[in-house]
Amino acid sequence: MAKHIGIVSVSYEGTALCYQTICAEAPLVMGEYQHPQITIHSFPLADYIRFLSSRLDWEGVAGLLLESAEKVARAGADFAVCPANTAHEAFKFMTPRSPIPWLHIVEVVADAAMARGQSRLGILGTKFLMEGNVYREVLSGRGIEAVIPNDGDRERINTFIFEELVKGILKTSTKEYFRKVALELADRGCDAVVMGCTEIPLILSQEDTEVPLLDSTRLLARAALKESLGERIGVGR
Repeated sequence: MAKHIGIVSVSYEGTALCYQTICAEAPLVMGEYQHPQITIHSFPLADYIRFLSSRLDWEGVAGLLLESAEKVARAGADFAVCPANTAHEAFKFMTPRSPIPWLHIVEVVADAAMARGQSRLGILGTKFLMEGNVYREVLSGRGIEAVIPNDGDRERINTFIFEELVKGILKTSTKEYFRKVALELADRGCDAVVMGCTEIPLILSQEDTEVPLLDSTRLLARAALKESLGERIGVGR
């Protein structure tokens, strides 16, 4: 029997893409109209932002993630995923207390990069993520270097994410901006670029650029499906 997947949502657009990917790809291995049981719990994004707006309170973020984990666990989830890269900065405070194991989105991305022989990754995401430690720590443990855009680009990317992408606003001009930054990272020696905000794949796809892209949202969804069906990927208890 497939394991029950718990999805801990931070922003609805990234969560929707993760859920959709699991449900769309499951029939290829499980049969027509089949997918594992899935339970989603979501606090409003505003609840998370209040821990990030004045100071970076990762323990506060961890508390919300833990409450969601407890709710999906009570609904029967065997493990959890969170399709929000930035929230993984709080995992060190949360996972020791979690009632169920988790797959870690950055570990999943690192696995994919290693399988493709990629050793220098450009990171696109919120300012908190790009300037944080989680990608650097996980990737460095695999011998992979993390590279981030310059200060001005980090500020603009963060604005696009919070003012447009998490609200489902997808502009051609914003796509072109992300494409430009990805190309600049490639010019700096990156052999791939991580779409480390789970909404970026809604606006940028591999067809839009010759730079190899790592889609954190769909990679996490596929890892969750494999875990559910018995192929262990990721970290947890």
